[in-house]
Amino acid sequence: MAAFEQFSMNQEVALVTGAAGGLGCELARILAAANATVVLVDINEQAIVELSDELNSQGLSAVPKVCDITSAQSVEALVKDIDLQHHRIDVLVNCAGILGSNEPMFKIMPEEWDAVMTINLKATWHMSTIIASYMLDKNIHGRIVNISSSLGGRAQLKRIHYATSKAGVEHLTRNMAMELVKKNIRVNCLAPGWLSTPMVKEILDGPEGDHWRKTIPMGRAADPHELTGPLLLLASRASSYMTGSVLRVDGGYSYRGIECDF
Repeated sequence: MAAFEQFSMNQEVALVTGAAGGLGCELARILAAANATVVLVDINEQAIVELSDELNSQGLSAVPKVCDITSAQSVEALVKDIDLQHHRIDVLVNCAGILGSNEPMFKIMPEEWDAVMTINLKATWHMSTIIASYMLDKNIHGRIVNISSSLGGRAQLKRIHYATSKAGVEHLTRNMAMELVKKNIRVNCLAPGWLSTPMVKEILDGPEGDHWRKTIPMGRAADPHELTGPLLLLASRASSYMTGSVLRVDGGYSYRGIECDF
């Protein structure tokens, strides 16, 4: 195999949850550009239809699928639908997630804590379990890429629920990797930091922008294309000897130290 062919995802099917969000949208674009057929999964039908139209107009392959990833029935119906249409799922990217409110631990309500954990952590476990079972039934040597965050490895004020959920995603990755390593399914984790999406641009261009840029050793958010190499490494055959790994792509943010802005 030529050196760069191992990064190609030609004739493979990749499922991306949270594809309507800023990060999920960019990850889907990367996979489509690598010649994967990308299944765009989200509850926001309009957004994933528009993204699908955009990618298909460029000669790439994308299919929108509306799904509530917190519902077992909805996920099982999704898998059956994909199997009927494409007959395989090679890659799962668990990107769906919510940030939660910017509040100290004393002001976070139990129902908000539960919502963050349900979408960010429980749904990642459940989606992975269902897709891994499908891969085993089809004898597919699959790859699962869980999306964490730089906050999965460091503390930050007013994000205790989000940061805890992402730390859970990273340990979930390690445990799933060990359970699936003998079954030819590899599980790794991509942990991006600040990504230059519209929401992040608004923050960095706002009144507290200078403060947040100073917390990033590289002094800026990542351009979306800077996730191309890391994502394709984990999602493709190029990472054939990697499982249980957490790959941080955050300009050094997670290693800067604990933020104590008292």
